[in-house]
Amino acid sequence: MKSIIFKIPEFPHLSETFIVAQIETAITLGYDVQILTRRLIETEASKIPTRILKYDLLNKIIVENYKIPKNKVLRLLKWVFLIVENFKSIKAIFKYHGEFSKFSLTWLYQLHFYKQFNTAHAIHVQYGTNVNPLDVLKKVGFLKPSLIVTFHGHDVFFPISGYIHNNGYYDNLFGFGDLITANTPYLGDKILKLGCPNELLKLIPVGVDTDFFYPITSIQNRKDILRLITVGRLEEVKGHKYCVEVVKTLVKQGIKVELTIIGEGSERLNLQALIKEYQLEKHVNLLGAKSQEEIRSELCKHDVYLLLSVISFNGLRESQGLATLEAQACGLPVIVFDSGGVKYTLKEDHTGFICNEYDTEEVSLKVKEFIINPAKLNAMSDNAIEFVKNNFSQKVLNEKWRTIYQELNNG
Repeated sequence: MKSIIFKIPEFPHLSETFIVAQIETAITLGYDVQILTRRLIETEASKIPTRILKYDLLNKIIVENYKIPKNKVLRLLKWVFLIVENFKSIKAIFKYHGEFSKFSLTWLYQLHFYKQFNTAHAIHVQYGTNVNPLDVLKKVGFLKPSLIVTFHGHDVFFPISGYIHNNGYYDNLFGFGDLITANTPYLGDKILKLGCPNELLKLIPVGVDTDFFYPITSIQNRKDILRLITVGRLEEVKGHKYCVEVVKTLVKQGIKVELTIIGEGSERLNLQALIKEYQLEKHVNLLGAKSQEEIRSELCKHDVYLLLSVISFNGLRESQGLATLEAQACGLPVIVFDSGGVKYTLKEDHTGFICNEYDTEEVSLKVKEFIINPAKLNAMSDNAIEFVKNNFSQKVLNEKWRTIYQELNNG
């Protein structure tokens, strides 16, 4: 059985369900999977999603540990032993050490650690910032598997995390990697501008498990209160305050509307203060973080999904917006700002509306359209379900990945 190694910064990171979905894809396609991570997160058993348990992912984890002795003498003796053990790769070892400005015993330990993965079909890295040292090992001819790197958004905006600068940071990856993937044309364009060759890049959106996200209840024949919802960590880029602004505008006009916000983050206190300032305590509910099951349940109790994300102080934008797809899969039309790659997750005036960034008045008008014309809400609801099923369902994307993995194998 061919194997794929997924390299992930930390696991299980319970909020990054799209990474678990990618791993599930490989398993579904018949690959043996291992998960390589720098940090194993201790998580209460009761909080681990069933999909992680279903595929026994916790028993597929390998922690990135080079097993370097703390004792200096033992460290040197083991280093000599590794030189002898890896003597057939001595040219690659010299080349690898030559890639660094200073000599360190660590480099050989690192190279030896990654030797165990040379029988794999591919190593699929999540986040560009997580590719090191695979790009260098590929450059010196030591790494045998195909190297795939999937970017997710923050990993293209320099300085990344406030300290990683673009001084040729991805040159080795773009020169020696086998495949780069991005979830939207927006993110793909950012990667190309960093120097990625066109032929190396493929656009593959993050998919939705439509067997999990589906309409449990019909939006038809509900009460006269229009229920809005948004899901995501409470951070500036998600634009929750603009959702509150929309509710303020609608309530002032005497429109019966409620907003539910699911998520936790640094903006909670600011949002609480804004809700209080606008006297919207009866109209806006902050529910905090919820499980995937709880999110699905809440989506199916609401009518319209909002994602009014904006550019953050450090230039970050939403690269795709998985939550808009999950909402549509549950039958909710979506209204979004034209920011980043979010607009690629819906079909304008068919499954939702795309509004100018920061224009809460335009969003308010679109919400009112659903109130004035309930038939449009119902039609868009049906359209949204079909749109996601035909373009973003995990089943559709599994077939795309089947082709990609096979092509890399044949290459």
